[in-house]
Amino acid sequence: MDNGIPPLPDFNNPASVDVTIEVDLPAPESGSAASLVTAIRLAVGAVAELRGFCRGRIGVLVTDDETIREINVRHLNHDYPTDVISFTYSRSSDAVEGELVASLCAAQSEAPDVGWDWRSELLLYVIHGTLHICGLEDSDEQQRREMRSAEQEVLGRLGMALPLPAKATIEAESS
Repeated sequence: MDNGIPPLPDFNNPASVDVTIEVDLPAPESGSAASLVTAIRLAVGAVAELRGFCRGRIGVLVTDDETIREINVRHLNHDYPTDVISFTYSRSSDAVEGELVASLCAAQSEAPDVGWDWRSELLLYVIHGTLHICGLEDSDEQQRREMRSAEQEVLGRLGMALPLPAKATIEAESS
């Protein structure tokens, strides 16, 4: 069935982007770690495909606020926790390498305010960080609009959508 959504990358194909995922704390619900890893793998693959990358490696670490704060201090001289940090190691026309660190604590804290569950919020962080690795920035208004549009595109490819309050905020930012 052709629904207009391109298929997700074939992770068994050696030409795909290899995704390594480490969750260094227990998932909040029993049995959810495996489904979380699968969802992260699909999200990273969807971003890579959207941005035209068919080769490379992206590492994902899901951690707590204390660890992400330590990484933020060590690498960016920012002494506070954040939701996601990304590091691009290399990028060519079809290959990308990098790592991102996402905070489960931030996802759990922010999700109720946004209007969806912590898994969806965490996937948004992973998508956002992967988009940075794949070359998108969000330093100015035009870049932020492009980033938000790409986030929505990837969420759509995953069968998800931003909750209504978040959509309204993005639309207001884009006006």
